[in-house]
Amino acid sequence: MSLFQEHLPKDRPATREEEWGFTLWEFIADNWLYLIAILLILGIFLYARISWRKRQNRRKQN
Repeated sequence: MSLFQEHLPKDRPATREEEWGFTLWEFIADNWLYLIAILLILGIFLYARISWRKRQNRRKQN
């Protein structure tokens, strides 16, 4: 009696697409508008933080 059945598929590791459902480039292509908006908000935040720090340094020097 054989324990292995020949007609069943053998296990193999999943590819990146099978594991995640999409590739990195597909994610970027589908969500590029959101990614640009996040970068824009981050840029505004960093600019405001740097300008606030400059103003604080000017006040301390005077």
